[in-house]
Amino acid sequence: MPHTTQTPETACQPDESLRSCKETTEALIIAFVLAYVFRAFAVEAFVIPTGSMADTLRGAHFRITCPTCGYQFNYGFAAGQFGYRQGVIPPERVTIPSGGLDQSGIPLCPMCGRQIDRNVPRRVSNGDRILVLKYPYYFASPQRWDVIVFKNPENTHENFIKRLIGLPGETLEIIDGDVYIDGHIQQKPPAVQDKLWIPIYHSDFQVPDHTTDTLDTDIWTQPWRPRRPRSAWSSDDQSHRLRFSGAGQEHALRFDTARLRKLAPSFLAYDGNTRDDQAIASDLKLSCLLEKPKDTQGRLSLRLGKYDRLYQADINFNGRCQLCLIMPDGSREILCHQQLPPLRAGTTPITFSNLDHRLTLQLAEHTLAWQGPDDPALWGYDPQAPFLLPDVQILAHAGPFALDRLALHRDTHYTNSLGNGPGRGTQGQPFTLHPDEFFVLGDNSTASHDSRFWRQPQPHNGQPPYRAGIVPRQYLVGRAWCVYWPAGYHVHPKIRYAWIPNFGQMRFIR
Repeated sequence: MPHTTQTPETACQPDESLRSCKETTEALIIAFVLAYVFRAFAVEAFVIPTGSMADTLRGAHFRITCPTCGYQFNYGFAAGQFGYRQGVIPPERVTIPSGGLDQSGIPLCPMCGRQIDRNVPRRVSNGDRILVLKYPYYFASPQRWDVIVFKNPENTHENFIKRLIGLPGETLEIIDGDVYIDGHIQQKPPAVQDKLWIPIYHSDFQVPDHTTDTLDTDIWTQPWRPRRPRSAWSSDDQSHRLRFSGAGQEHALRFDTARLRKLAPSFLAYDGNTRDDQAIASDLKLSCLLEKPKDTQGRLSLRLGKYDRLYQADINFNGRCQLCLIMPDGSREILCHQQLPPLRAGTTPITFSNLDHRLTLQLAEHTLAWQGPDDPALWGYDPQAPFLLPDVQILAHAGPFALDRLALHRDTHYTNSLGNGPGRGTQGQPFTLHPDEFFVLGDNSTASHDSRFWRQPQPHNGQPPYRAGIVPRQYLVGRAWCVYWPAGYHVHPKIRYAWIPNFGQMRFIR
């Protein structure tokens, strides 16, 4: 037999292959360990399962465009009502069935009031996918208004996401939809408040002609009504502007109270045609773009009512601005005033809000604000008195000028009950938090199972259960950071997953 000699290069090949395989395996194990550590201590991904935080965060939902006015809004997908088990999103288009649901299940456009046809097949969009930062709460305590993820006290095997309202040691009470801590009303940071405004009206979304099946049940009409027969105000149906032709006397417009009665209660388009008529939001924001011709003088006044009083922002084109209180007897009190630069010709953004006992007039980059007392009784609130709709008016003098992109919003109103009596921490039911206890609420107040209504909590790790209504510190998972994958776009109705990302809805969570 021929004798073969193994060269050194041939002899070392198996060792090198083994070593290479070993190094690859070690690298994969290290990567897996690092990924596990990163997930355990830094960032974890979650999918929003329900609409309790809508419209800040959305569970499975329909994306609807109103065929009448063109406004786009989201309507929650309640899996149990549609024949699909919770968490399963059908790949095909589905319809919102008419059987088995009362009128509250009808999608309703919040701009024009159109009842959306439930028999039109629509694609169900998945819930928002979010990233949660875990490490902040290892080094610092949570802050009020954070959106947090935590273990559900009633079932510690699942995670909940809510907005943090009450901190350890505080006494919390919800009065007329506002949060009071130790007797002081709590004002939301601007970045948070921007997510909590709920639209009532926007001039860009109007019905082009008389259309039935609206909030008024007959025909849609312009909700801004002149207070005198021969008014200098007119509506431009083409540009959607309100025009003031000019007058030596003050001319006023009032927002239709019948329409306000439908939308000022705790109505959210995400929940369909449901509202709490005992929870009327009285914190409002009125905004517009003032279009002022060159060399025009005049005055624009914006009025927002709260209980039996009116709060007025006067904007004189020479720059003189003031905030006033108008009492039921007609008496007037100037709360604050300021001389600002005269208004220039062209477009000036204006916003006037009555929010959390604070009046704010934003005129371009300038701000005029007045902070009122904490006691709601000093604002005219009487829990025994009948509910009063807030009055919204626009007044003009001299001119001419026009208002474009006119919008009215209401604040999120935290309700006191879900039909089973007052909740925990609500009006007349103050709730004091002990050390390491937190109180949370959902942004979708009328459809959120949160600290107000939790039942007896579940024992965890063999320990006695915590008291009902609180999130213990050890249940905290982390702070919601961003929506990294909102409901995407589908390339075909039969393809289950939405592969095309919706970049416009990627956002930080406030």
